[in-house]
Amino acid sequence: MPVASTLVEKILAPRSRGPVVPGSRYHAVEVDLVLAHDATFTLGIERIERLGLPILTPEKLLFAADHFAPPSSPERAAILGRYVTFLGERALPRDQLFRGISHQLAVEDPRVRPGRVVVGADSHTTMVGALGCFATGFGTTDILGVLATGTAFLEIPPSIELILRGVLPTGIEGKDLALAMLAALGEDGALGHALELHDHTGGSIDFDARCAITNQAVEAGATSAAFVPDAVTAGILHLRDGGAPPDLDRWAPDAGANYARSLVIDVASLPPLVARPGSPADVVPVDAVAGEPIHQAFVGSCAGGRLTELEAAASILRGRRVAPGVRLVVTPASEQVWRAASRSGALGTLSEAGALVTNPSCGACGGIDKGLLAAGELCISTSNRNGPGRMGHRDGRIMLASAATVAASALTGRVTDPRTLARSQLASWDVPR
Repeated sequence: MPVASTLVEKILAPRSRGPVVPGSRYHAVEVDLVLAHDATFTLGIERIERLGLPILTPEKLLFAADHFAPPSSPERAAILGRYVTFLGERALPRDQLFRGISHQLAVEDPRVRPGRVVVGADSHTTMVGALGCFATGFGTTDILGVLATGTAFLEIPPSIELILRGVLPTGIEGKDLALAMLAALGEDGALGHALELHDHTGGSIDFDARCAITNQAVEAGATSAAFVPDAVTAGILHLRDGGAPPDLDRWAPDAGANYARSLVIDVASLPPLVARPGSPADVVPVDAVAGEPIHQAFVGSCAGGRLTELEAAASILRGRRVAPGVRLVVTPASEQVWRAASRSGALGTLSEAGALVTNPSCGACGGIDKGLLAAGELCISTSNRNGPGRMGHRDGRIMLASAATVAASALTGRVTDPRTLARSQLASWDVPR
């Protein structure tokens, strides 16, 4: 009798040289796409040249320039220049440089589909699993190995089943769901495991929200995170690629599949959530911290800079102005998102409200540029991490929240529950999905 398999086991089994057993030792697994960016890949260029390492053919590569885009210091300009020059010398693809964050570009790329294996030189590559892939982040040395061989050495992880049920209340976003997940798991609660996400909400969790959730899974220690492909997956593939979506039923986990743990989150009962400074898993309802003065609000990053998030912020701020003295920085996750938000009017609305709209990049999220914090400043942010020094000075503080909560806080100058705003404002909040 065939062994019942999880989604991760179904993806990796056909590609693995050896039995797929949860917790087994490492296997060589064929990779479909490798993501790399300027900040980490450049660290390996000297080794590539010294060892004469080969590099995969372009159809399996996606190179982004997202960290130092544009560079904010001579040192970072030198790193970026070395990276771009090397790609040109090796005739490697440069068409995606400066167009957005690597893993956001990946979910926009037709090469990424359910059942594929994606590795990237960034821990938040787990985000790509929103499309039903196995996606994981590697360090520079491991990425060089994949570039040379086309295979990744992976320990097949046991899976944690996370079921999302109920229907999302108006104004609750993917970020709130991600924070609820982190509250349930804790910072190391998924260490060494894959997260397998099951949407039992009747499709109320849209694709942008799924990206926010799979992005943040690494903050719980997860090796990877993937939504089981369903009608939402089929819809986004049709929108992105046209034509009929592929057969998705083949990726459904088998009845009786072996999970290390199962969790259920009732999304219908969730309030807007906030992660307090210091840990993305220190999650409380926004009411618990409401009223604390802020210095900066940030809507952006790979965890919170997509179209629905920009539109949610714009709907809160439409016809209003950011509180005096507060910086609102808006950084779309990709050029495609930037253009879509421009067409929808979201960027214009945000700019009229006083937002500082930047080019697509990592920007303030990693303390790189375009929104750094001074000592003692508090930023409320849609980004993914809030440890000391993450966005600038070590004594700067970061709260993580949804775009709606960030926008409401920018409007008042204090941490604010968006539900407390005028009901007429909330009427326009439920943006098209």
